[in-house]
Amino acid sequence: MPTEQPKEKSKHQLRTEETQAKILDAAEAIFSEQGFEKTQLEEVAARAGYTRGAIYAHYASKEDLFLELMDQRVLTKFIGIRQVLEAEPEVGKRPGIFRRWMTTQAGDHSWGTLMLEFKLYALRRPESRDKLLRMYKLMSKSSGQDFIELLFGPGLDKAERAAVERRLTILGAILSAVNLESHFRPELLPEREVQKVLDELFETLIRN
Repeated sequence: MPTEQPKEKSKHQLRTEETQAKILDAAEAIFSEQGFEKTQLEEVAARAGYTRGAIYAHYASKEDLFLELMDQRVLTKFIGIRQVLEAEPEVGKRPGIFRRWMTTQAGDHSWGTLMLEFKLYALRRPESRDKLLRMYKLMSKSSGQDFIELLFGPGLDKAERAAVERRLTILGAILSAVNLESHFRPELLPEREVQKVLDELFETLIRN
């Protein structure tokens, strides 16, 4: 039976994708320059070369635009490391691969700061908080397989799995805090030294 060929995208679909790509690029630049709270959709629209109405044609709110930007940037990164882990047949080697990937994220200062800003914003707004939690769940299941099982195999019992998930969450929180603190004390927290400390924390929290 012949393999079904993917349908060619229509001109409308191509235009929509091009518009969204320009909006997301502009949003990333403005969010990084001004922070989440201060950014106005009019500024994003102007940077992208569109009207504010064009933004609302694709995104219902600033929160939705930010979450879509996360989907395009952060989630894409996360799916990338999942694919690397899935390609490693030896489960015992996967935590080390993930550790190296995680510690390199210490150098992504703009996204670390933006995520902290958005979390503080969402903490006071239940609807935004729910959207962020749904994004976390999507990241965990982004390729269908539970991430903890992918990382450590299916042999963990319920208590062990919960312990690993808590420790990974704590490591993520530490990474966010380090990203923020490195803006204030870059001489004390250069990227290479931060990566060494995060390596040690990973070994202590996850390997033990």
